[in-house]
Amino acid sequence: MKFNTLASPTFGWLKMNGGELLDLPAMERLSPAIELPEGVRVEKLNGVRVREMRTGGGEEFGQALAAAKLPVLICTVPAGQRIAERDALRLSFKLPDEGEEYDPKGRIALKSAKTVDAPAQAGKFAEVELNLEAGSSLTAVMDYRSEEDAKGLAGVQTRITIGEGAKLTLVQIVRPGSGYTFLNDVGAVCAKDAELRVIHLVLSGKHVYQGFSSAMEGDRSQVAVDVGYVGEDHARYDLNYESIHTGKKTGAEIHGKGILRGHAKKVFRDSIDLRKGCSGSEGNETEDVLLMDETVENRSLPIILCSEDDVVGNHGATIGRLDEDLLFYMESRGMQKDDVYEMMAKARIDAIVRKIPDAKTRHDLLELDDEEEREER
Repeated sequence: MKFNTLASPTFGWLKMNGGELLDLPAMERLSPAIELPEGVRVEKLNGVRVREMRTGGGEEFGQALAAAKLPVLICTVPAGQRIAERDALRLSFKLPDEGEEYDPKGRIALKSAKTVDAPAQAGKFAEVELNLEAGSSLTAVMDYRSEEDAKGLAGVQTRITIGEGAKLTLVQIVRPGSGYTFLNDVGAVCAKDAELRVIHLVLSGKHVYQGFSSAMEGDRSQVAVDVGYVGEDHARYDLNYESIHTGKKTGAEIHGKGILRGHAKKVFRDSIDLRKGCSGSEGNETEDVLLMDETVENRSLPIILCSEDDVVGNHGATIGRLDEDLLFYMESRGMQKDDVYEMMAKARIDAIVRKIPDAKTRHDLLELDDEEEREER
């Protein structure tokens, strides 16, 4: 199965045109715990989709989900209904420990240096649709987590429709166990004057495939994405973000901040596609990666595609270690080099966490960081 395939492939030898994994095994239902604010309608339909759309992960994952005919969780905010930020819709996905890893490449290395075929255990999957009708607003928090050492395979596809003048803030927190393979696939379609704000945090997991695609079909629609990730040990992250501009005077901001340490590997693709007819539109994309160890592997691919004259597109990436002048300054104030790196790494993720409008989620994540820091001390 192909996942996170680039719309405009680059040189094949770079091995950045998309992720690949084994065809998925049997799909079983993954159901969230729901905290439902007043004014939001929820229904579950077996294998019925309100709307098909492009998602960041690509067609093949969507086809596999459709064939499995899993129940679709549909959350709708009626026209003109504005839900306060403190009353967020919260979907908490508890990922079970399956006791064995799923290897997306098809082979598992044993301590004896032998290999065996990957297990064919069923994975846990879910489909979610968020539909905001004209003039409505909502904050939605989707949390994917398991026990720290849990193993298994899971995935969620989220399809978003934002009506005219509607506003959605979507927070997704990916923190499965150290032996988990997780697929997070998101697609959005924005109507005239619609606003979509996305905050993505990838905090753990063995293999994480995450794709996001936004289609700004309506004039003056706006999308802003903040991505934060922490790759440790032997984590493998494959991340793909794209904004497709077809409406006039649309805007997109895609910004990533990450930390890699140990033997972690990561691919980050971010594409701005300015199509014919989107005059007056603007797209900006940046990534800032802090490399904590010499043994990490980072690949970043910022792309701008343009077939319209009256547009603005900017992209860039900053990758490496901390500035020597900053290190010298901090060390001259009595801090050790390793402590400076840890402080700066935590600050990058905390800066994104503090943008989460839902106070409960924001405080839970910041308190978790403080607890971990106290345990290390």
